[in-house]
Order: sequence, then C-alpha cells, then structure tokens
Amino acid sequence: MFNIILFAHITAGAIALASAGVAVLSRKGASAHRRSGRIYALAMLAVGVSAIVLGLLRFNAFLLAISLFTLYLVFTGWRAAMVRSGAAGKLDRAAGLGMALIGTGMIGWGLFILSTGEFHPSIALIVFGMIGVTLSSVDWRHWKRGPIAGTPRIARHLSRMLAGTIATLTATAVVNLGHLPSIVVWLGPTVLLTPVIAWWTAKLDRSGSQCGVSG
Repeated sequence: MFNIILFAHITAGAIALASAGVAVLSRKGASAHRRSGRIYALAMLAVGVSAIVLGLLRFNAFLLAISLFTLYLVFTGWRAAMVRSGAAGKLDRAAGLGMALIGTGMIGWGLFILSTGEFHPSIALIVFGMIGVTLSSVDWRHWKRGPIAGTPRIARHLSRMLAGTIATLTATAVVNLGHLPSIVVWLGPTVLLTPVIAWWTAKLDRSGSQCGVSG
C-alpha cells in the first residue's frame, strides 16, 4: 500500500511540475493556461493528500507539515483564480482559520522537539508553521479591507501557486538530495523560482492586467 501511494505521489508531482511549466510559459487567460492550471491544481491536491497519507503511514513530521502548508498555498491560489470578485467565502475563512491553528500547532510541536535536542524536523515544523500563520494573518487582514480583486487577485493567484511549487520542490530536494550541501537543498528551489514570481508580479503591476485565469 505504501509503495502504491508513493508511486501515485511521485506521478502527481511530475504532472504538477510539468503543468506548472506550461502555465507559466503560456499566455495568461489563454486556453492552454487555463487547462494547465486546472491540471496543476488537481495534481497538487493529489500530491498534498498522498503526502499526508505517506506521512501518517510512516510517521514523518516534516512531510506532514509541508503537505498541509502546500495544500493551503495551492487552495488559496486556486480560489484567487476561481473567485473573480475577490470576495472571501466561508470556505476561505475556514481554510485561513485552519492554517492559523495548524501553523500554531506546528510551531509548538517544533519547539517541543527542539527542546529534546533534535534539530530536524523541529526547524522545518517551526519555519513552515510561522509562514503558515503569517499567510493566514495576511489573508484575514485583506478580507477585513474588502475583496481582493483586479491585479492584486491575479498576483495572489500566481504567487500562491508558484509558492506551492517551491514548497513541493523543497520537500523533494530534502528527501532525495541529502548528499548535497544543506544550503543548496533548502534554498535552491526558492532561488530558482522566486525571481519568476517577482518578474511575473512586476509585469502584472506594469500592465494593470486582469487576466481571466482559472485554477
């Protein structure tokens, strides 16, 4: 059972990365972008759910933490694409509250493990928990000001989707590339993809585009 789920997890991850590449390179709002975006969201859902199952079958705190964190990123990115009005619904608020609670639990759990002298996975739990709490707090502040529409909505869509990809690549690197220097494993995906997020966001800001994309 574990090997079957692992195969499904790896397959979904490969599909997600391939579709992410198509979405990034295709014209925003075009049919290719919309189709690849849908495939990406579904594949990332499969990646996240399968990772949670794997993390529970052979308990892995890091895998569980990054899976929940990635699912939140992809969900909020997908919702930003689907809800053109930018208004937050009950599902969005529930996800935000859930990420705040889960993130707080990750931080507390990570600090407890760290107190026992274990560096890993305590640092991963603390870092991803803090990011999750921060993002959920940002979401709640935005919702209080009103709908996130127009160019900010599209910027939110692309940044969350690509951040989910960064998290997935980081997890893959940590699990499979332990022979490389730690700084390369942990920061490599971020160094590679953060400029893409910055470039794409800057392009949106310049054009004031309101691309019609769907996740």
